Amino acid sequence: MLRRIPPSTLFCLASASWLGPAYATPEYPSVLDAVSMTNCGEPAARCLVCHTTARGGQGTAEQPFALELRRLGLNHGHDASLLRSVLARVSDATDSDKDGLPDKQELSDCGNPSGEDLTEGPVYGCDGAQLAPHVASRGEHDPALGALALGLAAALVHFGRRR
Repeated sequence: MLRRIPPSTLFCLASASWLGPAYATPEYPSVLDAVSMTNCGEPAARCLVCHTTARGGQGTAEQPFALELRRLGLNHGHDASLLRSVLARVSDATDSDKDGLPDKQELSDCGNPSGEDLTEGPVYGCDGAQLAPHVASRGEHDPALGALALGLAAALVHFGRRR
């Protein structure tokens, strides 16, 4: 005999399915190195070249260099060949952060064409695996953790009422 599925269980499942996968682009730092003919090692916060946080992530590619790449046709990432093509179209004189050094030179020097020099960040790729220790700043939230907490709270309320 089948039992009726409690609404809290359905809510937890719906919350989990809503989250969807995280699409990391761990190859982008190596594409930057290949096009610049350099080897800057593991990303060492290379995500900050394009993203506003060292974790990268959707909606954070708002740095000056990312805006330049977007103007040249890069759209939503996840395509290493498109990134190579767009990087080839960056002018030798382009200086996204207006610091007097062209973007191509900064990339060749393992610098940051979007602003300040890079510090240690993710040890592998953007918005993905094995992130360096990260202290959350005010206002920074993890939607997956929030959905899990909400689902657990709903389950507790449901099963608490049954007793």
